[in-house]
Amino acid sequence: MLNAKRFSFTHPIECLRSDYSANGRRNIFLFALIAMALIAQPLRASELQQFIADYEIFYGDIRLGKANYRFSHTQDENYRFDFVSDLRFLIFSDDRVVSTELSYEDSHLLPSYYSHDRKGTGRDYLEEIRFDRSDNLIRSTYGKESQEFAWERGVVDGLTVQLQLMLDLQRGIKRPKYKILDVNRIREREFSFVGEETIMLVNEDYHSVIYQVVRDNNRRKTQIWFSPERNYLPVQMVHYSKGKKRFNAHLVKYREFDGAEAPEQ
Repeated sequence: MLNAKRFSFTHPIECLRSDYSANGRRNIFLFALIAMALIAQPLRASELQQFIADYEIFYGDIRLGKANYRFSHTQDENYRFDFVSDLRFLIFSDDRVVSTELSYEDSHLLPSYYSHDRKGTGRDYLEEIRFDRSDNLIRSTYGKESQEFAWERGVVDGLTVQLQLMLDLQRGIKRPKYKILDVNRIREREFSFVGEETIMLVNEDYHSVIYQVVRDNNRRKTQIWFSPERNYLPVQMVHYSKGKKRFNAHLVKYREFDGAEAPEQ
C-alpha cells in the first residue's frame, strides 16, 4: 500500500532518501544518476548539453504518473536544472516542483539556490538551500527548521548532484562519492559499478551501464541504468525492498536543444 510520507519521485536520485528516512519522514525516491565512462577527458562549460527528458513512474506494475527534467543555460557560466512530477493513484497524489540554479567552474558544478516544493497526500513542505560562497555559508531551510553550514566545494543539493555525477562519469571516475545536503543534514553517498546491459524502452534499444547505491545492508537495493549515448542520462531505475520490486521509472522521451529557448513540451 502506498504511503504518502514514504513515497515520491522527486528527481533521479531521490531513491537514496529511503536510507536516511527510517522513520518514513522523507521520500523513497531519489532517482540516481551514475554511469561508467569509456574515455576520460576534461569537460568545458560549453560542453554541458541542454536537454529535456520525460519519464514514466511505476509502483510495481501500477503506473503512477510522469516526471520531467529540463536542463538549460541561462547566461555566461550559469545554468538551471528543473524537475516536475505529477503522480496519482486512487486517493493518493504527489506533485513536485524542484529547481536548482548553478554555475560551472573547474570541473565542478556550484549550486547557488535550490528549492523543492511538495504538495499532495500527507504533509506539504518547502525546502530551500542558499549556497552563499561570498559569506562562506550554506543556509538550509526545511519547513520551519533551519540550519547553517560552512560553505564547502563539493557539498551539493539532490538535483545538482545528478549533473555532477554525469560529468564525473564522463571523466572516468569509477566509484563516485558525494556530500548531499538534504533535510538540513549533509550525508555522504557512494555508488558502485554492477555491469552492462542493453534494454529496450519505448521501441528503442539502449546500451546501458548499471550502477547501484552502496548500502550497509541488503534490505534495500537501488539499481540505475545509464546510457553513454545520452551523456550518461539515467534511462531506467528500479528500487527493491526486502527482495521485491517497489518503484521503478524509465525514460520515454529525450531531446537536446541549443540556444536560450527550449522546445515546447
